Amino acid sequence: MSTAAPPWGTTRMGPFVESGPVPAITAVIDPGTQVAVYYDDQGREIEMGAHGTSTNTSTPTTTGGGGGDGQSGGQAQPSDMDSMPANDQDQGTG
Repeated sequence: MSTAAPPWGTTRMGPFVESGPVPAITAVIDPGTQVAVYYDDQGREIEMGAHGTSTNTSTPTTTGGGGGDGQSGGQAQPSDMDSMPANDQDQGTG
């Protein structure tokens, strides 16, 4: 009976580097603006930086023309349309 070799990725692993304590942060939703406000472990408001929003849109890809089975009654026109991805991003305010 043979033993299986460990997965390749696990042979490259090592221990994590020591790190210091992570300060506690509390997020509270401001009822007036409906935006999160962040506080440190001593109750002071802290700035988390500007975070934007993004939306991904793309157009559909279609191939072939006319009827789905090629029996559209007339001459089917071939078509080939690729999608063109778009990524719109809003600039965050902060």
